[in-house]
Amino acid sequence: METKELLDKYTLVFYDGTCGFCNQSILFLLRKKPSDQLRFISQQSDIGIQIKKQFHIDEQLDSIFLIENQTLYTKANGFLKILSYLNSKWYYVSYLKYVPNFLSNAVYDLIAKYRHQFLSKSCRLLSLEERKFFI
Repeated sequence: METKELLDKYTLVFYDGTCGFCNQSILFLLRKKPSDQLRFISQQSDIGIQIKKQFHIDEQLDSIFLIENQTLYTKANGFLKILSYLNSKWYYVSYLKYVPNFLSNAVYDLIAKYRHQFLSKSCRLLSLEERKFFI
């Protein structure tokens, strides 16, 4: 699938594929029944690198981010936007988007700074149902 088709058809979630905490966060999202609209892409994958260049996203961006309708959401805004795609009670956490950005991003930055210490790299096999969410 071409990048334009991906961007038109799906809401794309980019995560750090080398981070155990980030991988566990994606697995958490999968367990919470995400919308079929979401697709997950490792920032280190070929397609991830290509789309990051297309959107002029800094290589050093230390954040999960989401692209929805050609709009980029980063840090706390990105994470909270992702939660709005869950078909579970976690959806309601997305209402924290009304917290001022300087506060929510400060908390996000603190977690991001120490995320490699929270969980080591871990890996589990995905089910066939879960695999459809990955590009």
